[in-house]
Amino acid sequence: MSLGMLAGLIVCGLALSMVSGSARMYAWYLGACGFALAAFAVLERVSPDARGANWAHWGVFALMLWGGCRLVFARELLRLRRFAPRLDRISLGLVAALALAAIYAAVEPRLPWLLRVLQALVVASTVLLVAGAVSVRRHMAWPALLVSLGAVLMLAGISAAHLPAWGDAPWTPDHASLAKGAIVAELALLALAGALRIREERAVEARAQSLMATPGIDALTGAASEAGFELRGEEWLRDGRSFSLMLIGLNDFDAVYERHGQAGGNAVLAAIAQRLREQLRADDMVARLGPDSFAILLVGVPPRHKLAEMAIRIETAGARPVAYEGRLLAGGELSMGIACHPGDGDTLGSLLEAAERALAHCKRQRMGPAYAFANELGRAA
Repeated sequence: MSLGMLAGLIVCGLALSMVSGSARMYAWYLGACGFALAAFAVLERVSPDARGANWAHWGVFALMLWGGCRLVFARELLRLRRFAPRLDRISLGLVAALALAAIYAAVEPRLPWLLRVLQALVVASTVLLVAGAVSVRRHMAWPALLVSLGAVLMLAGISAAHLPAWGDAPWTPDHASLAKGAIVAELALLALAGALRIREERAVEARAQSLMATPGIDALTGAASEAGFELRGEEWLRDGRSFSLMLIGLNDFDAVYERHGQAGGNAVLAAIAQRLREQLRADDMVARLGPDSFAILLVGVPPRHKLAEMAIRIETAGARPVAYEGRLLAGGELSMGIACHPGDGDTLGSLLEAAERALAHCKRQRMGPAYAFANELGRAA
């Protein structure tokens, strides 16, 4: 049954390779299934009185290669190089150790020692996969969960099988039944994790294409574009609605691009836009007006202290570090200018001018809050 299930997983891996377009990554999965199939075929034919036969170690050799292919596939599936570079370097070291052990297994017939080495390397790589899955769970929740579950089953199967005992007593195929079941179960879960990652990637691509095709949406951040902001503002003005405008500027944001590059700066912008949306109600709007500026349209004119509390929450949220490729990038230092309709202007242009004056005043201040109200500046003048 295990051989038949592995053959089915090989077919599944071929299908995933064609659907995903990542032939190189799924080649490692196919290698893991193929080497596990070869190992089972060899070890199931070792009789109790032939445990020291010269060809028995070839089954362990195939298991070493299975362990290496399995670890490389899971490493690429979880994108450890991007999200957990330190764990990625450790995984490469374990792959190298498995490769060297496989070379030694090809010439060393002593089964007890080889099985001990195999068990140690598989346990180490499995623990590493659990740590990697925990590290990337925010980026790919379901694939990480399935990899963790497969790793737990693998550890349980290896612990129950007592691999070192294979060489200390006459070996029979029944000794490996739990370990074989764990290998097959983990490979099945890895295939399911790969399928879920493909689905998530397709969903992200579809969302990006939808944003690109939707008028009034900024493709980088998902916030409204300047055109979308103007449409909403003019609509509210025509309807005679009272609303508040918060103009948000990122202080010295060019330094973020200089430190972290274009991709890092874009990641910080997208994170700040998301955090701004989290502070709003369903009818409010966040828009990106420039390379390093956002605007928020709030329904109604809340009391001053409510707007001040919201500005403080936005400042705190924007300053939180942003996770990117296994690193924490500094968030944005925000300044805000606040204007209200109709008190600070009766057109969208006049409201923007009032908010820009308040924002400029806020940036000039070395001390004090990160926000300023346009109407208070008018009274002070």
